[in-house]
Amino acid sequence: MTPWGSEVIRAVALMSAGLDSLLAARIVAGLGVEVHGLHCTFRFAFGPGRERPEALAEKASAMGIRLHVQDVTDPFMDVLRRPEHGFGSAVNPCIDCHLFMIRRAKVLMDEIGAAFLVTGEVVGQRPMSQHKPTLFHIEKLAGLKRLILRPLSAHVLPVTLPEENGWVDRSRLYGISGRGRRPQETLAAELGITGYAQPAGGCILTDPFYARRVKAFIRNRGQESITPETMMLCRFGRHFWTGSGRWVIIGREEKDNESLEKLSGGRWVFEAEDTTGPTALADAVSGPEEAALVASMLARYVNRRSGDRIRVRARRGDESMRIDASAMDPADLEKWMV
Repeated sequence: MTPWGSEVIRAVALMSAGLDSLLAARIVAGLGVEVHGLHCTFRFAFGPGRERPEALAEKASAMGIRLHVQDVTDPFMDVLRRPEHGFGSAVNPCIDCHLFMIRRAKVLMDEIGAAFLVTGEVVGQRPMSQHKPTLFHIEKLAGLKRLILRPLSAHVLPVTLPEENGWVDRSRLYGISGRGRRPQETLAAELGITGYAQPAGGCILTDPFYARRVKAFIRNRGQESITPETMMLCRFGRHFWTGSGRWVIIGREEKDNESLEKLSGGRWVFEAEDTTGPTALADAVSGPEEAALVASMLARYVNRRSGDRIRVRARRGDESMRIDASAMDPADLEKWMV
């Protein structure tokens, strides 16, 4: 019997570009369920090796799945500011992030009349969020007790309502557990799924290098000050926090320079006038003395002979100033680098 007396059973599947979520959605769609995928995006997460939503939508469509894409960057900031279950080893609030995603999926379920939720979770695969007690804790907090189907690990988990009610055939689900990838890769070959993202790419919030920058920002400005712009800026250039709490970012390459320019907001932008070189971004610059310090930091990364002075232009909106600067001693600069 269907939940609303209709012959159509609908489900929402959380979908990333990763193999597990693709497999889970494909398995359930193959059981005759009308699957709607939900893909959540973060503006600070795009980068090399990350699949764009359009490509994922094509994969989903080939499996008979309509993909709903939501930019959740702004509401997700509250998770980063106040993660109830804390961060992992980096700045990854894995449990709270997963709960956030499931709650977003629940809203979509209500909108389209879906009977249950599908996820690609594999028991024991992730240290924070994919152990049985955590899985059950999350679904209880989300108000979806026994309504989250995990097709890849169903046989090592208690029977869910979709299985009990006959909406899906439990015998056609799987019992994968642990961190190995071979069972999923074998299943992908059987189901004709190719071109999936490799797990090594991971979530940017688990990257130690990126996390150091975010943590430095939190130490200096406080967790409540985290914004989408903050998270994006932490992706680019070299980062420094001076003794006075000034945040300086100096580009490493042309892409960094372009990104810092776009994200400058109300910050000061510093550039060498008479030679090519990196762009620097700085806040808490209240006068010529502070500007001269940032200019000397920038000069360290401009291609000139040791001791040469350079002309630096600093600008913010309609304000501008010019500074003659020589390169800061590398040892002094190093103590501020993140």
